[in-house]
Amino acid sequence: MSFSRGLKTKAAKVWEEGYNHPFVQELGMGTLAKEKFKFYLVQDYLYLLQYAKVFALAVVKSDTEAFMTNFSKTQHFLLANEMDLHRKYMAGFGVTQEEALSAKPSLFNSAYTANMLAAGQTGGLAELLASVFPCAWTYSDYGKRLKEQYADRLEGNFYKSWIEMYAGDDYACSFEWFFGALDQLVSSMTDKQRKKIADIFYSSVEFEYLFWDMAYKQQMSYE
Repeated sequence: MSFSRGLKTKAAKVWEEGYNHPFVQELGMGTLAKEKFKFYLVQDYLYLLQYAKVFALAVVKSDTEAFMTNFSKTQHFLLANEMDLHRKYMAGFGVTQEEALSAKPSLFNSAYTANMLAAGQTGGLAELLASVFPCAWTYSDYGKRLKEQYADRLEGNFYKSWIEMYAGDDYACSFEWFFGALDQLVSSMTDKQRKKIADIFYSSVEFEYLFWDMAYKQQMSYE
């Protein structure tokens, strides 16, 4: 197993706890309270704007045309496709783009995005990629599993568009190149350096879990 694909195994416990979190499971069942999803939508919209900035940093740090192209394509996909899904759902709740942009990010949201931006600003491409990888990979994995697990409930599920977006091939293709890129970036690293990359990846998986939990509780801070 390659370094990049082995990262999921190392984070297996929190990865599975994320999938089994009530927020994710209730999305699949179609029973998630809409107010919780509305809270999530706005917070995730703010998150994705910061997430996109990390890819902009990656373009600046890239020293090959291939990396610049791939990071740019992934950034465009999330801004044009992924965030459009959020805008459509928010419109259904009567939340305008301007209202979403004026919302306050939660403590958990701010901590997660600050961690990614710090990795992007102070580290190399390997550190940066490790910090953003879990977001894309968990969403793709969870989306595919929800679509399969709850196939008999998908029609009529308010969250069908969300599930199908993240279960889709287009979404998977937007980050599939991460695997080979990260393997290439760590190929000449020492074991100690590789452990640092794995630790960054693991932290972002933990932040993904905390984001689901924050959204389910509609929690803005520690209180």
